[in-house]
Amino acid sequence: MTSNNYANIVWIQMNVFFKRCDEICQQAQEHIMAANRIPQPPFYRAELVKPLLADLEAGECCSIIGTSGTGKSNLTQFLQYQVPAHYLKDKPVWIVTIDSHNLPFQEQKLEYMIFESMVHRLIEEAEDRNFSAEFLSWANDRYDHLLQNPSAYIAFRMLEEVCKRLCRKHEQKLIFVFDQFDDLWKNADAHIFRNLRGLRDQFKYSVVYLTLTRDRLVNMRQDAQETEAFWELFSARTRALGPFSEKDTFAQIERLSIRNDVNRDDISSDQLLKYSGGYPALLRVIFLAFIELPHKSFTVDEVLEVESVCDECRKIWNSLSPIEQGVCQVIARKLSSPVPDAGALNELRFKEIVIGDPAELFSPVFTIYVQQHENTGNNMPGIVVNVPLREVRFDGQLLQPPLPPLEFKLIESLARHAGIVCKREDLLRALYGEEYVDKNDQRLDAILSRLRKALGESARYLVTHRGGGIQLLQGRVIDLEQ
Repeated sequence: MTSNNYANIVWIQMNVFFKRCDEICQQAQEHIMAANRIPQPPFYRAELVKPLLADLEAGECCSIIGTSGTGKSNLTQFLQYQVPAHYLKDKPVWIVTIDSHNLPFQEQKLEYMIFESMVHRLIEEAEDRNFSAEFLSWANDRYDHLLQNPSAYIAFRMLEEVCKRLCRKHEQKLIFVFDQFDDLWKNADAHIFRNLRGLRDQFKYSVVYLTLTRDRLVNMRQDAQETEAFWELFSARTRALGPFSEKDTFAQIERLSIRNDVNRDDISSDQLLKYSGGYPALLRVIFLAFIELPHKSFTVDEVLEVESVCDECRKIWNSLSPIEQGVCQVIARKLSSPVPDAGALNELRFKEIVIGDPAELFSPVFTIYVQQHENTGNNMPGIVVNVPLREVRFDGQLLQPPLPPLEFKLIESLARHAGIVCKREDLLRALYGEEYVDKNDQRLDAILSRLRKALGESARYLVTHRGGGIQLLQGRVIDLEQ
């Protein structure tokens, strides 16, 4: 065989090989795309969706809050694409999604962008529904005029006109779903939300808003009074988007198995549920860790060696407020004398980050992450006394200069009994042992005075009860080396 013939044969075989590779890649891509198009089951998030829709249909504005990775955008897609078929059927209700991260025309003012997007999405919805030809002709003509004259005033007036035609002439109910609303809510001028409130008041019970954010609206702006007219629409109907129910978790495991071409029998659904706590983003990355690890059963520590799992835990952590982080640290580390901030603890229970009684974090993986990766002294509310390091922190800030021995011993003793009124004689015994004189010993007053001066603003945590003793309202002790 000549060298030319050999080269031709190799070339032909290579072409066949590369063609086959292309076919395999195309088939794999089609398989992935088909898997991604698998609709959510009708019961998806039913415990949230059913009461939510009841309120929205009744014309009540609602707010959904959820930490990072709870699936707010997935819920939005379910509301837009599957809820009409599953729940609304032939009802005259439109669910119109506004993704605040994808507002067009960045060269335009934000006010214009918001109102233009609402108009544009209403027209798109009308086209998708094969709505009245007369309405579509009128709306598209007016929209062309708007694009040629990009004015926030014109955009809002057109939005009013479109809503008037749809709500009053055609008797439609319009539900605007604002996904990724955090940045828009925090950065837009207050008068924009006054205009949206005005639109809602014009078409009360026919124009309804649903917002999805990481925190309550009232907590996210400094000008709460100026924006009160808007956020008060949601205050009575705020719901949390927490982990999946057990039924939803198993359904999502099924979807993940199809997407990743994994035999469901090779996956321990119960272990996935336990480790993830049903938390959507954590469930996904732990699932992927499961199929990468060489054995079927593994520990929490092994899961946390996977970088993507740690990254997801970090996102959850960073979406909590400093006070909420402090409460999570207290619970995860079972610190001495835990007296968590009651408001923050209730909020964490509301978000289902904290569950059970006694309180625990929703997932053993997240619990170990907090124990191993987050510095206990940082961001914790109240007074934190680190005995091995002889450090005192207040609301996460290191107290400088360090306290002298007697002052440190006093704050340590109070922190070990935080929330409790400590008798003077007990505190003297902690300071001096059995050598104390009596409860009227003036040395305690002198030490307490110096401690208050050293603590500065944080002395507000110290309360003296006349005739009763001294109380540290909020504090805890760290006894172990970090």
